[in-house]
Amino acid sequence: MQDVRWPVYLFVFLSVLVPYVLADLALRLPSSASAPGRKSLPRAYRFGWPLVSWAAENFGRDFARLRPERTEAIRRQLLLAALPLEPFHVYGAQIVLLAGGAVLSIPLFLLSGSPLLSVGFGALFAFCGWFVPAFALDSAADARQERIVKDLPFAIDLVGTAMHAGLDFNAAIRYYVSLGFPNALTSEFAQMLRETELGMGRVEALSAMADRIQSPPFTSFVDAIAHGSEVGASIVGTMKMQGEDMRRARFNIAERKAQRAPSIMIFPMALFIVPAVFIVIGVPVFMRLGATGVLGR
Repeated sequence: MQDVRWPVYLFVFLSVLVPYVLADLALRLPSSASAPGRKSLPRAYRFGWPLVSWAAENFGRDFARLRPERTEAIRRQLLLAALPLEPFHVYGAQIVLLAGGAVLSIPLFLLSGSPLLSVGFGALFAFCGWFVPAFALDSAADARQERIVKDLPFAIDLVGTAMHAGLDFNAAIRYYVSLGFPNALTSEFAQMLRETELGMGRVEALSAMADRIQSPPFTSFVDAIAHGSEVGASIVGTMKMQGEDMRRARFNIAERKAQRAPSIMIFPMALFIVPAVFIVIGVPVFMRLGATGVLGR
């Protein structure tokens, strides 16, 4: 008869070997293997960063060379999210979480005793782990763009007021940056000022900032500033109109989100609230019917 106990022996062996190898690898990694600005990274990258760095250096660079189109898309998302990472770091995080999801099959086997069930859930966890870093990167990029669009009308009004008081455009931007608002827009304006100090023109620096942000409202603002500079129009008046347009756009976005709310609430209501209502209403009815003997007939 064929011996069917070999999966058991294999899982027991891996349950001892894999944690030992991971612990040994984590201890052997240099303590300097940390990301710049690590606290600003999503949790999918902060968790186990030494392992992520090791996987990125040993495997992530190869993935980046094999998938140039995907690598370029990741590079754009990193630029949008303003994360101090390279695309091979994203691949490294995907490899680590994929391996971590697969390793979870070992404790599942020790708890359930079923190799098939453990392999199935391990494959599911590995599949989810591969996509978690990309999802975290997209979420960070979208959240940063949303924060910039939210802060932009106030920044435009403040810069316009400073210019109306007698400051030029760069001095007004520097005044806004000096106020120290802890947001992404302030850091982008600070980088724009550094570029202008290095010799880049105002419109070119704003265009580079628009390329980094890739937000339609800010791109239209830069286009309006560039057009006003070319025709000699008042920048203060242009900024005032742009601020009003952005507030109107924010109001329209809020209205669209409010209109989508009922359709979004349907799923949690059908999954959680409706069954609870049926249970609250139906259980006393069934208990009463059972007590009267109607259900037993």
